[in-house]
Amino acid sequence: MIRFLTRGLMAALALTMLAGCSNPETPQEVAAAFWQAMAENDADDVMEYSTLADTGAFDGYKRSWTDAVPSFGRVIIEDREATIVTRLPAEAGTEGERLELVTYLVRFQGQWLVDYDRTGEAILNPSPFSSIMGELSRLGEELSARFSSSSDDFEQQMEQLARDLEAYSEEMGRQAEGAMDEFGKKLQEAMRELERSLEGALEDNEPTPPEDRAILEQAAMDLDYQADELDEPSMESLANASRTVAETGERFTRLSEETLNRYRDEWQTKLAEIRAAADEFIEQLRP
Repeated sequence: MIRFLTRGLMAALALTMLAGCSNPETPQEVAAAFWQAMAENDADDVMEYSTLADTGAFDGYKRSWTDAVPSFGRVIIEDREATIVTRLPAEAGTEGERLELVTYLVRFQGQWLVDYDRTGEAILNPSPFSSIMGELSRLGEELSARFSSSSDDFEQQMEQLARDLEAYSEEMGRQAEGAMDEFGKKLQEAMRELERSLEGALEDNEPTPPEDRAILEQAAMDLDYQADELDEPSMESLANASRTVAETGERFTRLSEETLNRYRDEWQTKLAEIRAAADEFIEQLRP
């Protein structure tokens, strides 16, 4: 399996590729051309860059994409299939809000094409974790900007975990149950250990500012609640637990430097355990 991790591929780059290449070839180029055609409501071009067989079947996925400018995230290419994390303006919501989805592609007769039906299915019947994925992405950007390099790696991993859960959720069946159970147990224990560490910090004789105590108390309660939910792990409870861990990392950034520095090494060790468990889980899910 060939894997590519792309970040920050903004619309300007996509449009530049379209202008300079009349025949998009790579999955990224084809996806950019496809969504440009969707934004222009051009059924002929949509059919050219996708598996849509008849312009009469073009439905725009039952919404308007006029002037929708995409940005792209992680790309996975495996043999004759590819997935690209795609961010587009939400149909409704606050200004700047983005809809995160997966563009699916297939290689047909030597050419990459967007899988029109599969991409549409993911939009019309979204994963129940879609909002969680977006929240993890936001928290990832926040923590990456404000925490240490070690926690940057952790948050990026949690973001990758969330996106992989979305990309692979449709293909998970009985074969994933064992991996889910094992990861659930490891994640639960790691969250328990992190919770105990936070409680130890609250009981420490060292003076802790009231604001820091409130942050630590809330983080410990949330970890305790979500760890309980992992007694019988499901995709939903795993996603919720991942969000809680990410929120815990975000809360660390709001602690005073004195408190953070006192426990930084210990907390980063606990987060590293979660990262390792997530790595193993994702590898078990890969074909």
